[in-house]
Amino acid sequence: MEETRTIVVDKYDYKLMLNALNEFRNNKLEQNIDTEIIDKLIINLLNAPKNKKSLLLNKNTRGKFTVEAR
Repeated sequence: MEETRTIVVDKYDYKLMLNALNEFRNNKLEQNIDTEIIDKLIINLLNAPKNKKSLLLNKNTRGKFTVEAR
């Protein structure tokens, strides 16, 4: 069975990951290297479901996160 992992990122981190993968892909294309694996990863990232919950920093508990549904 394939191992899966889930991470929670905000919209800025999501865009940063997409841009970084796209730049990496463009560099590989310039080097005439196959980008099929990178393409699949980008597609998976684009098709990732959005979560309705978000992590908010609770000011009363220093450094701990609480989950609130919006």
